[in-house]
Amino acid sequence: MENMIKRQLTRDELAALIARAFGEQVEITEVHELKDGWFNSAYDLTLNDGSRAVLKVAPHAGAGMMRYERNVMKTEVEVLRLLRGTGNIPVPEVYYYEVEEGGNECFLMEYLHGTPYNKIKEQLLPEERGQIEEELGRLSRYINEIQSDRFGYFALEEQQGSDWLTVFSDMVSGLLADAKDKDIELPASEEQIKSAIALRKSSLEEVTVPRLVHWDLWDGNVFVDSGRITGIIDCERALWGDPLMEYYFRTLAGDHSAFLKGYGKEAFTNLEKERLELYDLYLALILHIECTYRQYSDENHRRWASEHLQQCWESIAGTSSEK
Repeated sequence: MENMIKRQLTRDELAALIARAFGEQVEITEVHELKDGWFNSAYDLTLNDGSRAVLKVAPHAGAGMMRYERNVMKTEVEVLRLLRGTGNIPVPEVYYYEVEEGGNECFLMEYLHGTPYNKIKEQLLPEERGQIEEELGRLSRYINEIQSDRFGYFALEEQQGSDWLTVFSDMVSGLLADAKDKDIELPASEEQIKSAIALRKSSLEEVTVPRLVHWDLWDGNVFVDSGRITGIIDCERALWGDPLMEYYFRTLAGDHSAFLKGYGKEAFTNLEKERLELYDLYLALILHIECTYRQYSDENHRRWASEHLQQCWESIAGTSSEK
C-alpha cells in the first residue's frame, strides 16, 4: 500500500546498518524492497555469505501514528522473542534491534521461506485451505494461552489496567480522539459509540484473564509452504486482552469454520457475540481512521474502509436498539 509515512533507506544507509548489526566483514549483495506492508518499510537483504535477512524500518518517530501505535516496533521485537521462546509457534528470529538518536527504529530478522497466504489462497483447493486455517487456529490458541496480569497494548504499560471493560473503553476513546484530531467523519457521535459499549458492559466484564492477542493475524501475515504454515509475522500491535479480538474471529475473515476447529471453539454465547460486534467496530474504526493518518493513495481502499465502518455501525446500532 502506497502511503506518505514510510521511511526509505539508501543503499549506503542499509550497508552501514548491516555493518553495525553484523560487523564490517558482512556486506549486502542484493536488496529487494518488500512493498506489501501498510506501515513500515521492509527490505529483503542478501548478504555476502549467501544468507538472507529481512529489515523492517519504522516510520519517522511520530509520523502518521495514531495513539495506539506508539512503541509498536518495540512491541514486535519483544513479542517475537516471547513467541519464539515457547518453541511451538513459528516466528522469525530477531537478529538486531536499533533505536537511533531521535527515536527512529528498525530491526533485522530471519528470512522466512514460503509465501504469504493471501497471495496463494485463491489458488488452493478447499481442503488445502482448510488444512492451513485449521493449523492457524491451533497456533492462535497457543498464542492466546500466554497470560499476563494486566490488560492493554503490550508496550503501552502506562495505559494498561486490571479490568477489560475499562481498558477496552479507553482504547475506543483513543480512536475517537484520533478521529477528532484530524476532523475525520464517523457514522456516529462519540456519545453514541460509547453508549453502544456501555450497553454491552456485562459482556466485557466477562473477560477476566489478560491473554496475549496477536490481533493482526490476517492472511498476509501468515507464510505457508507445501500446505503448512512456516511462520507468522507482524505482531507489532499485540495486546493483552480477549482472544476474540483475533482477526479470524472478525466478520472480515469470512468463513472461519476450519480455524474454529483448530482453535477448539465450537459455538459462541450471546455475551461473546456482543463482544464480537464490538471488536468488529473497533477494527473498522481503525481501518477508516488510519486512511487519513497514513495518507493512503488508493481511493478504492479509502472508500471501502468508510463503507465497512458504516456497515459495522449499522449492525451494532441495530442490535443496540433491540436491547
